[in-house]
Formats: sequence, structure tokens, C-alpha cells
Amino acid sequence: MIDVAVIGAGSAGLVAARHLISAGLRPVLFEAAKTIGGAWTPSSAVHTSSEKRSSHHDDEYHHPASKMWSGMRTNLSKYTCQYTDFPWPEEASTFPTGEEIHDYLQSYSDTFLQEDPSSCEFLMQCRVTNVSCCSTMPLSTDNEEANYKVEWLDVTTQRTHCRDFGGVVIASGFFHTPCMPSFLNDKINSKNDSSGKRPQILHSSQYRTHEQFKGKNVAVVGGSFSSLEIASDVSKSAARVVSILPSIPWVIPRWIYKFHPLLSSEPFGNTKTITILPSDLALYQRTQPFQGEVTELTPEMCQERHQYVQSLVGRKQRFSPLGEPTNWNEPTIVAISDEYVDLVNEEKIHAIQGHLVGINDDGSLQLDTTTEAHDALADIDCVICATGYKPNLHNFLSSEILSTLDYDQDDKFSPLTLAFDTLHPSLPNLAFCGLYKGPYMGVMDLQARLAAKLMSGSVSIEDEAYKSALKTSETMRKSSPRQQFPHFYPDLMDTLIQVLNQGDPSDCDGKFGIVIPPLYQKDERLREQCRLDLTREIKRGQDGSRMPKLVLSSILGSWSYDRKIVHLQTGKHEHVSGTVKYSKYWTRDCDEDNNTALPGVDNPVLYREDGVYEFSPTQKFDVFREYEYEVKDDALEIYFVEGGKRAHMFLSLKFVPTVEEEGGQWVKATSDHLCIKDLYSATFRVKLNGLSASEIIIKYRVKGPAKDYESTTILMPVAGQQ
Repeated sequence: MIDVAVIGAGSAGLVAARHLISAGLRPVLFEAAKTIGGAWTPSSAVHTSSEKRSSHHDDEYHHPASKMWSGMRTNLSKYTCQYTDFPWPEEASTFPTGEEIHDYLQSYSDTFLQEDPSSCEFLMQCRVTNVSCCSTMPLSTDNEEANYKVEWLDVTTQRTHCRDFGGVVIASGFFHTPCMPSFLNDKINSKNDSSGKRPQILHSSQYRTHEQFKGKNVAVVGGSFSSLEIASDVSKSAARVVSILPSIPWVIPRWIYKFHPLLSSEPFGNTKTITILPSDLALYQRTQPFQGEVTELTPEMCQERHQYVQSLVGRKQRFSPLGEPTNWNEPTIVAISDEYVDLVNEEKIHAIQGHLVGINDDGSLQLDTTTEAHDALADIDCVICATGYKPNLHNFLSSEILSTLDYDQDDKFSPLTLAFDTLHPSLPNLAFCGLYKGPYMGVMDLQARLAAKLMSGSVSIEDEAYKSALKTSETMRKSSPRQQFPHFYPDLMDTLIQVLNQGDPSDCDGKFGIVIPPLYQKDERLREQCRLDLTREIKRGQDGSRMPKLVLSSILGSWSYDRKIVHLQTGKHEHVSGTVKYSKYWTRDCDEDNNTALPGVDNPVLYREDGVYEFSPTQKFDVFREYEYEVKDDALEIYFVEGGKRAHMFLSLKFVPTVEEEGGQWVKATSDHLCIKDLYSATFRVKLNGLSASEIIIKYRVKGPAKDYESTTILMPVAGQQ
């Protein structure tokens, strides 16, 4: 049995080991930490079943590769964050926490890697220091020969070891070495700060919880997922948050809607309706058969993609202080965050486009921006740099191997030239797994399967295919401007499965066109279960239960309103007009029994109405009212606010799962409420423009012993935000 070294026991290393075993090879996993999990290990991890892999049994320790913070959730759903043949339990969170991902990896390891020394070996707390070729290249493709020499340090004994292997899989991950702005390195390393005004500087990988920044002024640098999510999270405790973005991304939440055929007793109905899905399921869909990877984007292709993302976002970002991307001739940059734009809109986060270029002696931050300096950059207590990572391959791969791969350690986009992001023909039996941004476990799975089949000899790749794939890699590396990711995820999945299937058309489209890993393997039972899971998810997205959160998020902001009241018995008309503001992050002076609201996904939304009531042509007076809106289960509940406090419930709105297309995409909810002796029959209609509302119509029919009137309120975006 051929021994294959697997460097790293995170999400990529585990799936590599599993497929090597299936191919009749024996993986030896090297992991510098005490436990498996890599970047997905909680920052302070308690030993579980992996204790037996280490002779040390500390109750708690810091995992050196952890990138997690308290409460962090994936920006991709569990449908994407899974291996091809290891589905999540149905009750798992749609967007798992870091702890849930780690538990999933532990369960995967316990299922497939049982530590039978004859089939698999774990070397925990063993840091690989060098991988080199055993002989002068070209290396042998004979799996019986030793191709690579691996040297490592046993961290616990500080002894070095060396061993020859028939193959090597590099699974150390993309997110390894934190990358900081170069000018900050001197600030971090310097011990001289006589003024005591220099802000604390840390990388996003060191961020653990918002509570450690209570009452502080924090600047978060970067425009990635982690930057926006950390800025949102730290706003819960910080006195002030400044978000410094090198460019403006499109920001979309984890849940978005698309029009999808209404599922009924038949596979597809004839009617399309709003379907609220995890953003990755909505975005990673095929609209046509795979025609090969796109290596470079033309300005026209970029414009088309910007237009598509804008159609999803709607007007919400356009009229935000954040604004939209302006150069549509360059590739789209998309960040996923549920709260960031709302926090910017409500001035809980101050967003600035620019680059952090220095720190003055008084501790203030220097920015290179297209506008004048911002006074918000003074008095910053802490700078969190969410500025990405560099690979660490130069720390353990020989110069000969790095030269063959055309390695660039400063390239955070694509540091290597590889065929299929996995292989190089001049380095047989050496493969890379998981050197790709994001928790795309399906990519790792197919890369691992390809590496195992090549090393076992059950699959071969023609020279022309290698040459074409290397050319694709070189073109992507040289492209300018670069895309957000070197490969479009569905395209890379299709490329890998075609190589594995030796060019045969892959049966992985599924009946929905949605790209998820379980459709990329041959077990029909698992494939059918995947289809059932997707059907269930789509039906949930169409039944109206997710509509309240979508609508509540869409109406945040300021509106002008016009209300007409018609008394049906007398024919008398009354009129009210003014402004309405829906606020998510609000506080009021409260007593100890009524806690102040803190920023959070599930905060109640405060409705504040200020206007002028025209009782008659000669009688006018100022009015205001407040309600609290809150999502409870599958309803949008509205509560009276009296004396600055929430009182009893007014309405419980249930949205119907159909769309009325009367000059737009309208969704509707109804509710009846008996208020003492008066019956209120309410209808709410919201016109959606992407993820933001462009019009709201609220109608009440009120009937009682002394009341018989209809009230119609039309809300439109305030002037300049239509």
C-alpha cells in the first residue's frame, strides 16, 4: 500500500484522506495543531473525541489556524458547505456557525477515518518544515517509487523527523498567513509609543468577540465578507465604528428571492412566484449547459453582471451613504452581510471609501481617498485589518517545486499555476486540495477524488488536457482587472467532474439547475435525497413563511406618506400627510425593566410617523404615532407603542405566497383585529424592487358601533430616493 502525505487536517485534508483510502492508498495526515478542523476550529476548543490523537489533555487551548469569532456564521448555506456524500442533518442551521462546521468535520472524520494504522495515520502537533523531490525531475509516475521527502517537527518533543512518500497532497488551506498593510508592520513591531495615542492594531483573524471593544472607537479596514461582518458585529459594543473600504462592493444578505416555478403536486407548476432561498442556491444556478470556464471578463460581461446584482439589491444600496460600485467595466465584487447596509443607513457604521496609508503621531488615521479628509478618523482606539491572507507554501515546499509551480507568495488571488486548480504535470503524485477562497467543500471533494484516482492509476489525463488547463490558469493569473475569485464555483465544479468522468457529459445538472455537491457523485440514493432536500427548501421559500423578514428588511428607511380617510356613512373625507421612518437600530430612555435595544438581526423595527392631520379645510394639527414591528414565526406582528413603551398587539400579518404583478412585484398580507368593539380589517401591500420596497399601501376597513370608515395610506420613498 502506497503512503501519501496529507499536509493539513482541516476540511481539505480530511476529504483528501478519505478518498485516498477509497482508492487503496494510505494517507498520513500532518497537523500542526492538537485537533482537526483547521480554520474551522473554534478559537478556544475543548478536546472531544480527538483527544486520543494527542498526548496533551489541556482543558482548553487556542487553535493556531482558527479564524472564528463568537457567533460567526458561514456566508454560504449548508447546501454548499458539504461534501458530495455526507449531507447535513435536516435540523442543522441553514447557515452553520463555526462550531457547527467543526462538529460536521469531526463527524466526517469519525465516519471515514477511523485511525486504523493499516489504512490511515494522524500525526498531530507535527508541523511540516520541508517537502522536496526525492530525485532529479522529471519524477516517476510509478506509484511504487518514493517521489517526495517530507520533513517535520514534532511540536511536543521538538524533535525533527524525515520520511519518503509515494505522493503528497497539500491541504494547508488558502487562509493561512494574515496579510497586513505594509506600513503597519513597523507600527505593530515597534515598542516605542511615548505618546500613548497609537491605536491597537490587529488582524481580523485575532477578532473574537465584540464585547472586548465595549465603548471603544474602532476602524475596520477591508471590503471582504469578514470586514463587513466584523464591522456589523463590533457595532453591538463599540462607541463608534468606521468602515474603510478600498472599493465599494455589492452587499447582499444571506437570504434573497428569485422567481421560480411554483411547486405543486407536479414537479413544476405553470406559475412562477417569489421564492426566498439562501443566496448561494439562488446565485449558483445553471441557465445553460457548461461550455467551459470563462478566463477573462470583457467590459460588456462585467456590465451585465453588475446590472444583474443591482436587480437583486434594488434601491437600498444606491441611496445609502455606502453607495453602489461606480465602475461597471470592472468585475463585480460581492460581499454577503445581513446587517451592514442597514447599520450604515442608520449611521451606526460610518463607511468611507479609501485606503489606510498611515498613522499620525497623534494616533489619527491617514487615508488616501477621492474626497477630503474625514474627521471620523481621529480618536480611533483600535484598527482591525480584514485585509486577507497569504499562502504559506514557501515555508515548507522546496524551491525546486515552487519554481515549477511559478509560485508568487505575494499573490493573494492565485499564487500558483495549476491544472484544474489541483495538479501540475511536472510534479506527478503531488496535488493541491482546497487552495481556493471560501468554504466550497464540493470543490475540495472533487479535487481530492481526482488526486486519489490519479495516484492510484485509475484515471489518467492526456497531455493536451494538461496544457489547456495550465494555459487557463496562466490566463487567469495574468488577467487585469481580476475577478473576485479565480474560478466561478459552478464552472470549476463542472470542470473537475468532466476530468473525473474522462470527458463524458456529467449528469449533475439536477432538475432545478442548482449547483450543490451531492449532485456530483454516483450514489443515486444520495442524489435523490438531495433532490428531495432542494424540493423541501424551495417549497419553504414559496409558502410565505419567510416573507415577513424579507418585507421588514425591505421597508427600512424614510418614507413620505399620504393618507385618505373616508367615512362611509357621511361621505366625509379627511387627510393626513407627512413622513414615516422605519428604524432597526433604535434606543430610547428606558427603566431597568425595559432593556435598551441593541443592534441585532432580530431587533423589533420602530415605526415613527410624523404628519399633519387635516380634519377640515380650516382645522389642521400635528400628529405622530409609533408602532413596533417584529417577526414572530411566519407572521409580521405590529404592536402599539404607548408612553414610549410597547403595549398590546395591533395586527398579526400573514403574507400570501403569490405575487401580484400590477406594474411591479407586489406581495400582500392581511389581518383582522378586534379592538374593543371595533373590527379592523387590514391589507398590507408592498411593491418589491429587488431586496428593497419601492411603494407601500396600507388599507384599513374599520367597522364598529360608532365607526365605519376606510383608511388608505400610500408610502413612497422620500424625495430623491425613488
